[in-house]
Amino acid sequence: MKLLLPLLLTITTSLAMETNQAPVRLPGSAWQVTTFAGQPPLADHPITFEFDNEGNIAGDGSCNRFGGSCKIEGDKIEVGPLRSTRRACEPDIMQQEHKFLALLGAAATWAIDGDELVLTAPEGEIRAIRQVPAKPQE
Repeated sequence: MKLLLPLLLTITTSLAMETNQAPVRLPGSAWQVTTFAGQPPLADHPITFEFDNEGNIAGDGSCNRFGGSCKIEGDKIEVGPLRSTRRACEPDIMQQEHKFLALLGAAATWAIDGDELVLTAPEGEIRAIRQVPAKPQE
């Protein structure tokens, strides 16, 4: 028994060092979309979102700010209802935003694939890379 514990600790530490990845927690994380429904966001109009620790999601849909509730249990995710500001932008930006928000609202599962978060909905998936959250202004 005395030898088993150090052996397990060594194996666990080695595996953690090999993967060099901590378990991913969505609450408290921020993301920038790389693709949604197989397409990248418009070059000058990125899409970002973040999960807070109170069960909410908020972000920039490329024209408007959005937010709503977000329930995460295991690999399941339920987003919405979502609300957003009502600024008008050029038609291609508005189309991008509407498509993204519809896909986000339909997301049913989440997973990590390499360094990307993957939110999967029946109509497609959203892929995003982790961002460092902005520090609040003092």
